[in-house]
Amino acid sequence: MNGMETPWRLDHEVVIFDCDGVLLDSNGLKIDAFRRTLELNSFAPELVAAGSIWQSKSFGTSRYKLFAEMLGGRFGEPPEVSLEKLLDDFGRLCAAGYLAVPETPKLRSALAALFRQAKLYVASGSDEAELRSVFQRRSLAAFFDEIYGSPPSKIDSIHRVKSAFMSAGGNPDAHMLFVGDALADLEAAQATGCDFVFMAPYSTVRSVMLERATRDGFPVIENIGQLADAYRAFAVPGDARQNQKGS
Repeated sequence: MNGMETPWRLDHEVVIFDCDGVLLDSNGLKIDAFRRTLELNSFAPELVAAGSIWQSKSFGTSRYKLFAEMLGGRFGEPPEVSLEKLLDDFGRLCAAGYLAVPETPKLRSALAALFRQAKLYVASGSDEAELRSVFQRRSLAAFFDEIYGSPPSKIDSIHRVKSAFMSAGGNPDAHMLFVGDALADLEAAQATGCDFVFMAPYSTVRSVMLERATRDGFPVIENIGQLADAYRAFAVPGDARQNQKGS
């Protein structure tokens, strides 16, 4: 693990987090819910197997897109079922588990520290309404200025973060950081000009992302506490959040 050893800036005014595998240990929940949704709706076993493997490598991609592609015949002829039915079943299965999955280690203390240094946002491939409800019920919502999810793409959600930040009087030249665990997270960060940190332990594409980290030079962390520790040690003096409020 290259940890926080890779040189990178620590003056970000905005830090954006993916949810699954970064804030919550919920990648396994999503994999199981996707497979069970296909099974409940009579997808052939070979389609369930292929679709489950594909979905497990596609974190960060909206469920709307994933199920639409399954219905479009990505792996073979689908059964007669609507997209709405698949989304409803998947949402129900996720809702049943989202409140029970653990938070990633050191999460709350790290968010409390980062909250004093930067504006915090969520940009996830999870359903937005579902995500906001879960964060409210888990008492996590207060750490974040906004929580964004699908059906908009992750790139669109990052643009929504930028718009919200600017609307709140943020610096148009502010540096932004995205913390994710998937290829889609990295690609969205690169497409929107955000710096990137890879959260490794729960990633379903860990080996690929570690290779990219070595090649592209972005940091790798094992928990959000490492990120908060780096900011405590090296962030520019002053409280960015308070400075923004006072400006």
